[in-house]
Amino acid sequence: MRLPILDRVLRSFFGIGTFRRFVTIYLVIDFLMVAAEFMVAWLAPALLPTWTASGPPGPDIKAIILNVSSYLITAQVGVLGVISIALALVTIIAERESSSTDVQLYYEESLAFEIVASCVALLAVLCAQLVWPLQFTLHKLGGGTELQAFKLLLLGIHTGWLLLNLAALAHFVTTTFRFVQQSAREELRERYTVNVVQPVAMTKRLREQLYGLAGSEMLKDDDGDDHKGRPSVSLGFDFGDRGEVEIESNFKRPKALHDVHMVWVYWAVRRWAARCEKAAKKAPLPRSGLSPMRPRLVFTPNLDQALRGKVGWCRRNGGVPLASLERAVLRHAFRFRRHHDEA
Repeated sequence: MRLPILDRVLRSFFGIGTFRRFVTIYLVIDFLMVAAEFMVAWLAPALLPTWTASGPPGPDIKAIILNVSSYLITAQVGVLGVISIALALVTIIAERESSSTDVQLYYEESLAFEIVASCVALLAVLCAQLVWPLQFTLHKLGGGTELQAFKLLLLGIHTGWLLLNLAALAHFVTTTFRFVQQSAREELRERYTVNVVQPVAMTKRLREQLYGLAGSEMLKDDDGDDHKGRPSVSLGFDFGDRGEVEIESNFKRPKALHDVHMVWVYWAVRRWAARCEKAAKKAPLPRSGLSPMRPRLVFTPNLDQALRGKVGWCRRNGGVPLASLERAVLRHAFRFRRHHDEA
């Protein structure tokens, strides 16, 4: 059961997810607009349309921009009011039926958190842009132009953002009305399972398998052979306290391994393995006649597993120690991010 194209477009845009990300992206756009205004006013002012000048004999563009911004603020506040009422209605239904799972499903399907984050971010932007702080600073420093072309472009971005929020509101209201009906709720569960739960589960399983297999494939020859006695690598295995700790991190807050840049790991590990083999050739053979222990580098963290406190997540059994450059590269190759424990 594939999602409609409008739903996919909305999920792509609102997948940004948080208030901070929406505001950050807008600030980048605003800085680019300010830089463009400075460069155009300095190098090619004739490129700007003269009709965007404010005041007689033309229309008062500044007043138009201010009025339109006020209307956008009013519309955005109204959107937030509708969302608040809908969330209150769903909460009442959930408390009556004691169905926390359905509430979670509703939040996911309706994009409730993402829409609220977008609406609040746009409202904050519109309020701040009533005085155009970056543009005012540019003009105060003697740059920019009196033409309102760039403010009109930003106003167009505000309007387009509001239209996307209104489209998301329509999706939100439709999902809310469907959620009230038991039959429609069952259809939402099925669609959520097919489009969200199963892809996430399959992706997680595939990531774990590829991560575990990467270590065994990393030090093989070009022909795919793994010679006896050659150094080896293990990813996602914890053999206890055996071996020397090569890399240790202090996780003051719970963090989990989110991603691994295998190209960097491959470079550092191959470099370490070459030094191990070179050192083994120079070392004298043991009197017992037994072959020396096979050097092994072990990276203990599993993907998405919470880590707390001091953790020695890279251990070495045999072989030569890692070089400082290799440790630095491996630290940057393994990407940890904050882990939110599920209650």
